[in-house]
Amino acid sequence: MIQGFYMQSNNTFTIKYYDEIIKKAKSNDYVFVTVHEYFDLGCPTTGYFILRHDLDKHPQTLQKQLDVEISNGVRSTIYARVTANDYNVLSYPVLKMLRGAEDDGFEIGLHTNFVEYATINSLDPMKVLSMENELLSSFFDVRGLAPHRDLNYAYNSLPFIKRNWNEIKTIGFDYEAYDDQIFSSCVYVNEGFNPHLCWRNNAPEDVIETGVSIYMMTHNHWWYDENPFEEWR
Repeated sequence: MIQGFYMQSNNTFTIKYYDEIIKKAKSNDYVFVTVHEYFDLGCPTTGYFILRHDLDKHPQTLQKQLDVEISNGVRSTIYARVTANDYNVLSYPVLKMLRGAEDDGFEIGLHTNFVEYATINSLDPMKVLSMENELLSSFFDVRGLAPHRDLNYAYNSLPFIKRNWNEIKTIGFDYEAYDDQIFSSCVYVNEGFNPHLCWRNNAPEDVIETGVSIYMMTHNHWWYDENPFEEWR
């Protein structure tokens, strides 16, 4: 861990810490790109940093991370849900925030649990995925998708995506966020429970020292200024 990192000893995910990660990467000459840009570049194995946000819930907490990125002159990819109980992507504040982000150079993609949704509601998974993409693409330039699953998920969409990728591409997607090419070219960094909230494998500041390309996925609702309960939940 970096000496002097804010409350580093217990892996608290503060906005200050998030800012320090980006600043350290920039000082080590990393080039920040969106997921789609990284694929367009051919997935280089060194010197690139991908910031990814899975917008699972509490979308009002995302703007703090986006503000840090804007202040540092970098951009990220945001995957938003369409069939979700946790928020409405078409609600006034969420749609406004995401459209503003895309106007500022951020990438908006689809975060989907279409197999679970289709199974629970006795629907065709491909029709659900097509509907989600059609709706989100009505407002955004959607190029990619990333499957979503809750901690207590019943069905995982990723195996279905892998098996049926050639057909899924015809819906209008250029890539899926768990493509083997990106995982073989980058070190994947993400937070999760093991058993408490922490970096699952590597801390990003440690990987930065190696110079290898980094694919960092975060969940906005776990990042905060002063404490995890400062936003209305």
